[in-house]
Parts: sequence; structure tokens; C-alpha cells
Amino acid sequence: MVMVFSTAELNPTERVEATCAAMQEQSVPSTVRLADEAAVSSRMDVWTYGAASIFRAEMTGFRLIRTPRQISSGPGEMLAIAVHEKCVGMQEQFGTQRYAHPDELMLMDLNSTYDYQLAGMGASRCLHVPVEAVGLPHEVIRTAAERLPASPLYRMVLNHIDALTVHAETLSTGHAAHALGETSIDLVRTLLASAYDIDYARGSMTEMLLPRIRAYVRRHLTDPALSPAAIASAHGISQRRLFKLCAAADFSLEQWIIAERLDRARDELARPDMREIPVAVIARRCGFVNDSHFSRRFRQLYGLSPRTWRQMNVRTHTAPSGRRPDPG
Repeated sequence: MVMVFSTAELNPTERVEATCAAMQEQSVPSTVRLADEAAVSSRMDVWTYGAASIFRAEMTGFRLIRTPRQISSGPGEMLAIAVHEKCVGMQEQFGTQRYAHPDELMLMDLNSTYDYQLAGMGASRCLHVPVEAVGLPHEVIRTAAERLPASPLYRMVLNHIDALTVHAETLSTGHAAHALGETSIDLVRTLLASAYDIDYARGSMTEMLLPRIRAYVRRHLTDPALSPAAIASAHGISQRRLFKLCAAADFSLEQWIIAERLDRARDELARPDMREIPVAVIARRCGFVNDSHFSRRFRQLYGLSPRTWRQMNVRTHTAPSGRRPDPG
């Protein structure tokens, strides 16, 4: 954990100025007003994920105002996607005032004027991503800010920010930190594009989601309960959206799952250290619940039965010493 600021060790007379300075340093030029200067308390943490970062602030009530002059003097390089923890924030931007409740996403465009307030003690988690890397027109970002719940990725982004914060001590220091940052940028781009218009986002959704779906399937191949419903739920989308994504990539999800399971079963049947394990057991290890269905599909794909495939490989691996296995 990287704690960048805390009032805990400061004298009461120093806390107001130090808190305002810390807020400015971690964001962009803005006007900071503290609700109760006599009782101000704050703590700020930052974790870096490549080009993205998570900023968590826990503090007493405050108000942030960003003006056109402050934007011109210090343009914001980041977009902020925030989630409140057990508190409610009030945001005014793009001519619209809204309340951000716990477990709701709030978009803040740091290159547009805004007025944000948090009453009482509260905390928020904020994912910062480079606006240039997101690469969306300003009009798309502005419109999407009012439509975030319409995106099929809404829940996925909430869960992503939660994981990056709760497990930050491990994730931000591991080898995957940079990749998690790139994933964060992709998620925000697709969140905003799909909130703006689902057809506008179709290409980026397919590009971003399908690799995640494929990886999820491979991790859960052995689970007989793996189904389109389970896959869709794990990715925060409907089954209809899942099938449309697969259709756009020109492949059948269910047939691909069967093919992946058959491929894994073929590899296990060929392994010398598994020759004593019954074919039916291996089929179940690979997610098949029906022996005859497994045998039929195996023969259809590979042209011979699972048992025959195993016998061929057993003979190959037990060739007499000094002879090379017959490749045919």
C-alpha cells in the first residue's frame, strides 16, 4: 500500500493547508473547500497500474470546484471513474446535477468544469486512466457520463475497481500490474462507448471482451456447470449479448467449449502417466457428464474412438529402447 498523505501525524493547525495541498497534488488545479476546518481529517492512498492508477481518499466533508481558468492553466490528462464507499456524493458537470450513491459509478472529466461535494465523513475509490489512451471524442465522453448504467460493462467495471483497490498491495506490485493498467483503459473505453451507443461500441466490446471470455472458459473447462448463463454472469452481460459477441467474431460458443474440452481430453489420454485412469474418468475431468456423448463427439472430431487414440499413444510411448517412436 502506498499512503501518500495522512493528517494523523499533523498538528491541527497544519491539517487544513496540508489536506488542500494533497488534494491538488493528486488531481488537477481546483478550488478545495473543507466543510469543517476545525475537525478536518483525511487519508489518501495511491496505487499505480502502469499508465492507470487507483486513488482512494477517506476524509471529512469537502467541496471541489474546477473553473475554466484552472482548466486552461492545468489541463487534466486523466479521466476519473469513481465509486463511493457508504456515502453519497453530489456532482455537477455538463450542466447536470446528480447524486452518486454507494456502488454507483461516477465519471469526472477533468478537462471540463465541475462542482463536487461530499458531506460528512466519506471515502471514494477513483480509477484514473489517461484520456489520450481512452481515445474517445469529447462528445462521446460527455454523453456517456449521463448513461453509464446503460452499459453492459457497468457491473464489470465496478468489480474491477473494487478488486484493484481491495487487493492493491498484491496486484500493484506484481508482474501483472502493467497489464492490469492496460485492461483498465480498455474497460473504461468500452464502458463509455457502450454507454454512449451500443452499436458505436460493438467493435471495441468484441475486441476487449472476447479474450477475457476465452480465458475464463479455459480456466473453467473442468466445471460441468460451465454454461452460457454462467459465462455471461461472470462478465456482467446478458446471454443475448454474449451470443451476439460470439456471432460477431464468427464462432459458436457452445461448439468451441466442446472442442476445447475434447482437445484437453485427447492430450490427457495420450499421457503415459494417466494410462491407468479410465476413459470415463478423464472425460469427466474435462467437463463431460455423458460418456456416450463424449465418445461420439471425440470420434466425429478426430476420426477414432477415445480408447483407440489412447492405445495408439501407449504403443508409441512404449516402443523398445533404442528405437525412435514410429511417427506414423
